[in-house]
Amino acid sequence: MTSNSLLVVWKNKKDSLSYHIGTLSYGSEKYTFEYTHYQGGLRKVREALRNGYHLHPAFPYLEKTYESADLFSAFDRRIPDESRIGYEDILIELGLSNEADRMDLLSETRGQISADSYSFEEPLRLEGNQLHSHFYVNGMRHQGLPSNWTELVSVGDDVETELEEDNVYDPYAVKVKTNEGVQLGYVPSIYAQAVHALLKRNVPVHLKVKQIKSHLAPQWWLRVELNCRLDINESDDLYQMNLQGFV
Repeated sequence: MTSNSLLVVWKNKKDSLSYHIGTLSYGSEKYTFEYTHYQGGLRKVREALRNGYHLHPAFPYLEKTYESADLFSAFDRRIPDESRIGYEDILIELGLSNEADRMDLLSETRGQISADSYSFEEPLRLEGNQLHSHFYVNGMRHQGLPSNWTELVSVGDDVETELEEDNVYDPYAVKVKTNEGVQLGYVPSIYAQAVHALLKRNVPVHLKVKQIKSHLAPQWWLRVELNCRLDINESDDLYQMNLQGFV
């Protein structure tokens, strides 16, 4: 299992902003789901509720911790089952081995269903003084990229971040650009507040291209790996700020 916790994210279709409404975890041979009712900070479940979100019917109580020996059916139905024809081909496409479990599948597919507002995202993980994660660059289809945009960037390339503080939709917006200055898209809003805070402190945030999937829908075009080295004070401050994207 590569992921023992995932952010459960709701996207508000009115403004395209994302909210960390809950966290799904696996440990001690059980799954748990809990809304982020206990967390302050930006765009958690209480703010989402004020902006049009309704609690998931399978999890109707805001302050309850839900537990199950099996992955909750409301989440399990979002990913391929082992009995599905072509299941092994799906694993290959996702870069997973036959040992992959349900959390691995949720992490790689993001549990997305057409016309649905939920997704499951890898959290920002802080191990020692190293902050790391993976995500897909957001908003690429709106950048007016040429049809040969894949010639502008390759797997293994470093890409750059740049603040866009005049963004009318998200004051924490962070651009993702090639080294030549071509804007590819944005850091997903679920991580943008944390990345914004780091850049404002002049902390280098390194993004490296991990996958290019130009044959799929735009939300899957470009996956990057985030790495950042923090000092002790910065690590403590990030947690105290209750920034989005952390578990």
